[in-house]
Amino acid sequence: MPVKLKVCGVTRPEDLAACVELGVDAVGINLWSGSRRGLSLTEAEALLRAVDPPRSLERVGVFVEPSAEEVRRAAEALALDLVQIVGAQEVMGHGLPYLWVVRGTPALAELLPPEPRPARALLDAAVPGYGGAGQTTDWSWAAAAVQQLAGLEVWLAGGITPANAAAAIEQVRPAGLDVASGTELPGARRGEKDRAAIGTLLAACRGLAD
Repeated sequence: MPVKLKVCGVTRPEDLAACVELGVDAVGINLWSGSRRGLSLTEAEALLRAVDPPRSLERVGVFVEPSAEEVRRAAEALALDLVQIVGAQEVMGHGLPYLWVVRGTPALAELLPPEPRPARALLDAAVPGYGGAGQTTDWSWAAAAVQQLAGLEVWLAGGITPANAAAAIEQVRPAGLDVASGTELPGARRGEKDRAAIGTLLAACRGLAD
Protein backbone atom coordinates (compact mmCIF):
# COMPACT_ATOMS: atom_id res chain seq x y z
CA MET A 1 0.00 0.00 0.00
CA PRO A 2 1.30 3.50 -0.79
CA VAL A 3 2.25 5.55 2.24
CA LYS A 4 0.15 8.68 2.70
CA LEU A 5 1.57 12.19 3.06
CA LYS A 6 0.34 15.05 5.22
CA VAL A 7 1.87 18.47 4.63
CA CYS A 8 1.53 20.33 7.91
CA GLY A 9 1.54 24.05 8.56
CA VAL A 10 0.18 25.25 5.21
CA THR A 11 -0.23 29.02 5.27
CA ARG A 12 -0.34 30.25 1.65
CA PRO A 13 -2.91 29.64 -1.11
CA GLU A 14 -0.19 28.75 -3.62
CA ASP A 15 1.13 26.06 -1.27
CA LEU A 16 -2.32 24.62 -0.68
CA ALA A 17 -2.92 24.63 -4.45
CA ALA A 18 0.38 22.77 -4.96
CA CYS A 19 -0.72 20.12 -2.46
CA VAL A 20 -3.93 19.64 -4.43
CA GLU A 21 -2.17 19.52 -7.79
CA LEU A 22 0.51 17.08 -6.63
CA GLY A 23 -1.94 14.74 -4.94
CA VAL A 24 -1.04 15.15 -1.27
CA ASP A 25 -3.35 13.13 0.99
CA ALA A 26 -3.79 15.58 3.88
CA VAL A 27 -2.89 19.08 5.00
CA GLY A 28 -2.43 20.38 8.50
CA ILE A 29 -3.83 23.80 9.36
CA ASN A 30 -2.10 25.15 12.46
CA LEU A 31 -4.47 27.19 14.60
CA TRP A 32 -2.08 27.96 17.43
CA SER A 33 -1.02 31.62 17.59
CA GLY A 34 2.29 30.66 19.22
CA SER A 35 3.53 28.92 16.07
CA ARG A 36 5.25 30.67 13.18
CA ARG A 37 2.92 28.62 10.99
CA GLY A 38 -0.14 29.55 13.02
CA LEU A 39 -3.24 31.01 11.38
CA SER A 40 -6.22 32.70 12.93
CA LEU A 41 -9.55 31.10 12.17
CA THR A 42 -10.31 33.99 9.81
CA GLU A 43 -7.02 33.46 7.97
CA ALA A 44 -7.61 29.73 7.73
CA GLU A 45 -11.09 30.30 6.29
CA ALA A 46 -9.64 32.69 3.70
CA LEU A 47 -6.94 30.15 2.78
CA LEU A 48 -9.49 27.43 2.07
CA ARG A 49 -11.82 29.82 0.30
CA ALA A 50 -9.01 30.95 -2.02
CA VAL A 51 -8.26 27.41 -3.19
CA ASP A 52 -11.44 25.43 -2.48
CA PRO A 53 -9.59 22.11 -2.21
CA PRO A 54 -11.51 18.92 -2.98
CA ARG A 55 -12.94 16.96 -0.09
CA SER A 56 -10.57 14.13 -0.98
CA LEU A 57 -7.81 16.26 0.58
CA GLU A 58 -8.07 15.58 4.30
CA ARG A 59 -8.14 18.66 6.53
CA VAL A 60 -6.49 18.35 9.93
CA GLY A 61 -6.78 21.15 12.46
CA VAL A 62 -3.77 21.48 14.77
CA PHE A 63 -4.42 22.99 18.21
CA VAL A 64 -2.49 23.61 21.43
CA GLU A 65 -4.44 23.52 24.69
CA PRO A 66 -7.70 24.70 23.04
CA SER A 67 -11.08 25.05 24.63
CA ALA A 68 -13.89 22.80 23.47
CA GLU A 69 -15.58 25.83 21.92
CA GLU A 70 -12.46 26.77 19.93
CA VAL A 71 -12.25 23.26 18.51
CA ARG A 72 -15.96 23.13 17.71
CA ARG A 73 -15.96 26.50 15.92
CA ALA A 74 -12.87 25.64 13.87
CA ALA A 75 -14.14 22.18 12.96
CA GLU A 76 -17.39 23.66 11.71
CA ALA A 77 -15.92 26.68 9.91
CA LEU A 78 -13.12 24.72 8.19
CA ALA A 79 -14.97 21.42 7.70
CA LEU A 80 -12.16 19.61 9.48
CA ASP A 81 -11.86 15.86 9.06
CA LEU A 82 -9.62 15.37 12.10
CA VAL A 83 -8.28 17.38 15.01
CA GLN A 84 -4.76 17.14 16.39
CA ILE A 85 -4.59 18.49 19.92
CA VAL A 86 -1.23 19.00 21.59
CA GLY A 87 -1.27 19.16 25.36
CA ALA A 88 -4.22 18.38 27.63
CA GLN A 89 -4.62 15.05 25.89
CA GLU A 90 -7.31 14.08 28.34
CA VAL A 91 -9.81 16.00 26.20
CA MET A 92 -9.08 13.59 23.30
CA GLY A 93 -10.55 15.60 20.47
CA HIS A 94 -13.55 17.07 22.31
CA GLY A 95 -15.80 14.41 20.79
CA LEU A 96 -14.41 14.80 17.25
CA PRO A 97 -12.26 12.32 15.28
CA TYR A 98 -8.73 12.93 16.52
CA LEU A 99 -5.06 12.07 16.15
CA TRP A 100 -3.39 10.51 19.17
CA VAL A 101 0.03 12.16 19.41
CA VAL A 102 2.71 9.94 20.97
CA ARG A 103 5.85 11.89 21.82
CA GLY A 104 9.19 10.25 22.51
CA THR A 105 9.63 6.54 23.14
CA PRO A 106 7.34 5.36 25.95
CA ALA A 107 7.54 1.71 27.00
CA LEU A 108 5.90 -0.40 24.31
CA ALA A 109 4.02 -2.49 26.87
CA GLU A 110 2.28 0.68 28.03
CA LEU A 111 1.51 1.94 24.52
CA LEU A 112 -2.24 1.41 24.50
CA PRO A 113 -4.70 3.52 22.48
CA PRO A 114 -6.79 5.77 24.72
CA GLU A 115 -10.57 5.86 24.83
CA PRO A 116 -12.41 7.12 22.93
CA ARG A 117 -10.35 5.36 20.27
CA PRO A 118 -8.36 7.72 18.01
CA ALA A 119 -8.65 7.79 14.24
CA ARG A 120 -4.91 7.21 14.06
CA ALA A 121 -1.69 7.53 16.04
CA LEU A 122 1.12 9.95 15.26
CA LEU A 123 4.62 9.09 16.47
CA ASP A 124 6.70 12.22 17.04
CA ALA A 125 9.94 13.21 18.73
CA ALA A 126 10.00 14.40 22.33
CA VAL A 127 11.15 18.02 22.17
CA PRO A 128 10.68 21.04 24.44
CA GLY A 129 7.48 22.93 23.79
CA TYR A 130 4.85 21.72 21.37
CA GLY A 131 6.82 20.09 18.57
CA GLY A 132 7.66 21.43 15.15
CA ALA A 133 11.39 21.39 15.85
CA GLY A 134 12.33 19.13 12.95
CA GLN A 135 13.91 16.50 15.22
CA THR A 136 13.60 12.81 14.38
CA THR A 137 12.30 10.24 16.78
CA ASP A 138 13.90 6.81 17.30
CA TRP A 139 12.95 4.91 14.16
CA SER A 140 13.80 1.51 15.65
CA TRP A 141 11.37 2.19 18.47
CA ALA A 142 8.83 3.56 15.96
CA ALA A 143 9.00 0.37 13.90
CA ALA A 144 8.25 -1.66 17.02
CA ALA A 145 5.43 0.75 17.93
CA VAL A 146 3.81 0.23 14.53
CA GLN A 147 3.74 -3.50 15.26
CA GLN A 148 2.52 -2.94 18.82
CA LEU A 149 -0.36 -0.83 17.53
CA ALA A 150 -1.40 -3.23 14.78
CA GLY A 151 -5.01 -2.51 13.88
CA LEU A 152 -4.55 1.25 14.33
CA GLU A 153 -3.30 3.48 11.53
CA VAL A 154 0.12 4.80 12.62
CA TRP A 155 1.85 7.77 11.01
CA LEU A 156 5.39 9.06 11.56
CA ALA A 157 6.44 12.66 12.17
CA GLY A 158 9.56 14.50 13.28
CA GLY A 159 12.54 15.54 11.18
CA ILE A 160 11.39 13.87 7.97
CA THR A 161 12.88 15.41 4.82
CA PRO A 162 13.09 14.57 1.12
CA ALA A 163 16.54 13.11 1.85
CA ASN A 164 15.48 10.62 4.54
CA ALA A 165 11.81 9.90 3.78
CA ALA A 166 12.47 6.70 1.82
CA ALA A 167 14.69 5.37 4.61
CA ALA A 168 12.06 6.25 7.23
CA ILE A 169 9.40 4.38 5.28
CA GLU A 170 11.62 1.34 4.76
CA GLN A 171 12.56 1.09 8.44
CA VAL A 172 9.34 2.09 10.20
CA ARG A 173 6.64 0.99 7.72
CA PRO A 174 4.18 3.72 8.77
CA ALA A 175 0.80 4.27 7.15
CA GLY A 176 1.74 7.89 6.52
CA LEU A 177 4.32 10.64 6.93
CA ASP A 178 3.49 13.95 8.60
CA VAL A 179 5.95 16.64 7.47
CA ALA A 180 6.20 20.36 8.22
CA SER A 181 9.75 21.76 8.14
CA GLY A 182 10.84 19.15 5.58
CA THR A 183 8.41 20.67 3.05
CA GLU A 184 9.57 24.25 3.52
CA LEU A 185 11.77 26.62 1.56
CA PRO A 186 15.15 27.47 3.13
CA GLY A 187 14.70 30.28 5.64
CA ALA A 188 10.92 30.03 5.54
CA ARG A 189 9.51 32.49 8.04
CA ARG A 190 5.88 31.38 8.06
CA GLY A 191 5.93 27.86 6.72
CA GLU A 192 6.36 28.77 3.04
CA LYS A 193 6.45 25.48 1.12
CA ASP A 194 8.83 24.11 -1.49
CA ARG A 195 6.85 22.42 -4.27
CA ALA A 196 9.87 20.35 -5.32
CA ALA A 197 10.34 19.04 -1.77
CA ILE A 198 6.69 18.02 -1.59
CA GLY A 199 7.04 16.22 -4.93
CA THR A 200 10.09 14.32 -3.72
CA LEU A 201 8.35 13.31 -0.51
CA LEU A 202 5.37 12.08 -2.49
CA ALA A 203 7.66 10.03 -4.72
CA ALA A 204 9.12 8.36 -1.63
CA CYS A 205 5.61 7.68 -0.29
CA ARG A 206 4.53 6.15 -3.59
CA GLY A 207 7.64 3.98 -3.77
CA LEU A 208 9.06 5.94 -6.69
CA ALA A 209 12.15 7.39 -4.99
CA ASP A 210 15.57 6.66 -6.49
